[in-house]
Amino acid sequence: MTRIFGSVLIAMFALPVLAGTSACSSGSSGDSTDLTGDSGSKLDSGSNPDVGFILDANTDVGGDVPVGPTSTTLTATIRDFKLYSSTDATTDPDFENVPSGSDTGWDDHGIVTDALGSDGKPVYKPTGTTVTTHGKAAFDKWYNDVPGTNLVVHYPIVLTHAADGSWGYDSEKTGVPLSASDATKQFFPIDDGTTYATAFGNQGKPHNYSFTVELHTTFVYKGGEFFKFRGDDDVFVYIDGKLVIDLGGIHGPESAEVKADTLGLKVGSEYKLDFFSAERHVTGSNILFSTTLDLKPGAIR
Repeated sequence: MTRIFGSVLIAMFALPVLAGTSACSSGSSGDSTDLTGDSGSKLDSGSNPDVGFILDANTDVGGDVPVGPTSTTLTATIRDFKLYSSTDATTDPDFENVPSGSDTGWDDHGIVTDALGSDGKPVYKPTGTTVTTHGKAAFDKWYNDVPGTNLVVHYPIVLTHAADGSWGYDSEKTGVPLSASDATKQFFPIDDGTTYATAFGNQGKPHNYSFTVELHTTFVYKGGEFFKFRGDDDVFVYIDGKLVIDLGGIHGPESAEVKADTLGLKVGSEYKLDFFSAERHVTGSNILFSTTLDLKPGAIR
């Protein structure tokens, strides 16, 4: 397929089940600590390896008062999978193993339960298979380290501060070109030849597909915040351990927007936001989000 759409990395939250249109989917200064994944890739995350957070503050020309942070970095855990092969028991059948009979993608909501498990991971909900998944054993590998089946990289996600006070990430500005003939920038964090490449590599593809993303962050609810998002494939987001966005399936970009005031949060309280996504089918990968939530780093798992 020749679509440019692919998986989503960050979609922080939306209404309980929100989906939009579908199309075929396919530093820091001071002391530092290296975070090294199974692939040997490293992330310089500052003096505290449990945080993975960088904050840049600018001052005005006269050196009077800081004008505030211009960027902040959260650390995502990326797990790279090999493309599925029926002759390789170390591959996961949920990756690059799409159903037949569709050229618009496959929405597959309801893959996960409404609350995180006791281990802080999504819980597979169906009793058997679904249109794009192949049972609990296969799904449970998505966000857990499985030697031989996936490789782990800790990857920095840099959010930039816009003039309107929002924070955002746009792979069309910070990503890499889709191809020599298509300069559209997309999110391919673990391609061959990059800092965070894995031993599995691109596997004959122009980019390294078949990976999941896990990101944990916190915020203090102030009232009036929003979050706008567009991307794909699977995206599951939890606030305070509860599922607030379910964009499961293999599909093109789907959009969602939510006002935090609709979620029943208490002003002044801190909440966890846990994000999970999966890039499960070629040929692209893109992310776009904007939020006024003041996101802070959470645990790295």
